[in-house]
Order: sequence, then C-alpha cells, then structure tokens
Amino acid sequence: MNIGEEMPNLNYCPQCGHKITNEVKFCPDCGHRLGFNAKDNNHQVNNKRDKVLAGSNNSKKGKYFGLASVILIGALIFYVTAKPSKEEAVIKEQPKVTDNVTYPASRTDHSYSVAFAQNGKIILPLDIVKEKKFVKFDYVASNATVPLLAYLTEDGKVVTAISLCEPCDSKSFHIKGSNLICNSCGTTWDLNNLDALSGSCGKYPPDPVPSKIVGNEIQIDEYIVANWTRRN
Repeated sequence: MNIGEEMPNLNYCPQCGHKITNEVKFCPDCGHRLGFNAKDNNHQVNNKRDKVLAGSNNSKKGKYFGLASVILIGALIFYVTAKPSKEEAVIKEQPKVTDNVTYPASRTDHSYSVAFAQNGKIILPLDIVKEKKFVKFDYVASNATVPLLAYLTEDGKVVTAISLCEPCDSKSFHIKGSNLICNSCGTTWDLNNLDALSGSCGKYPPDPVPSKIVGNEIQIDEYIVANWTRRN
C-alpha cells in the first residue's frame, strides 16, 4: 500500500472468522454470503443503538410528565381543600365583641330583637346581642321582608346572617353546644364557621353577611340584604 492510500476498514466473516473488507458481499475464504456488507451492518447496529437510546429518552420523558401531573393534581387538591368556604371567609373577618362564649348542651332558642334601617344601614343593638347571644330580627323593605339573625361564636365574634334554610324554607334555628341546627329539617352546622356537619341541607346554612361595630350598634349595609337572592 502506498503512502497516502486509505486503509480499508476490516471486519470478520460470521461463518469462518476470516478478515474481510467492508465492501465485499461474499467471504473470499469460505464463500459465505454476507447478504449486506460490513459497512451496512455497522450502520444497522448504529440505527438500533439510536432507537434504543430514543426509546429510553421517551420513557424518561413519560416518567417526568407523569410525575409532574401527579404533583399538579396534588397541588390542585390541596388548594381546593385548603381554600376556606365563603361562609368561613366572611366569619373570619367579623369583629370580636366579647370573650369566649359557652353554649349549654341543651337547646338554646333565639330571642327576638328590634332592628331598623337608617342611612343605608341596618342597625341592631350590640348590647342585646351580647346579653342574649342569639337573636332574630327582620328587615322590612317596600316589597319584601328578609329574616335575619345574629349570634356570638364561641371565640366571641358576632355573626350576622340571613335566617333561612332554603331547601326546607325554614326561618328558625337553635343552638346546642357548638352546633347551629335548623328547626325544621335538623341539618346541623358548626356555629363557628358554618361548616356542614349533618343533614340534607348542609350546602345552605344561614348565609352570613358582613357587619361592623360602631359604638353600641351592629351595622349591616342595607343594599346587601335588599339585593340578597336565594341560592337554590
């Protein structure tokens, strides 16, 4: 071989092991038909290797995608379960007006109180609510009367709400221990956050409306009550 000439690529016959170049189709020693030259064989081996690697990469991508999906679903479930209900969110912002309150295990019915509308506010005496703990009153508009209630939570917050269990149309409730109970259907809620505990009307507790304390007055924005609509 002259200097500068390219060295032939050598392989081996699978039949007899004789050295062959990558251009031949028959073994020059035993005559075995190679069927494809060594260069093609190397090419096929490389193709198989590439396919294996590609499959491995796709498998890894699938695992990463599955893991990401599980994490996303878990985060969504956590967000939904951790997010407070509308009732709990309203009650959380309600003013604290007294120290801790304890209700007896026996039934406590509401008392009645007088409230009035003035300058866009529905006004209820604070001292009556602190004394009675659980009162009911009505907002009388030109075309409707809306029943309302007010009570103290066990940590001393005042809650004002629409006094209505909509599915059974009951306007009256009572308290036992930590529970607020519909007088008609017996559906029970935790009075501290209005989470449903039992009963068929659990999605419809008395609908809390925001209120604030000004002196000896519990004040509710009149337009909230005047524009309130049933939830079912």
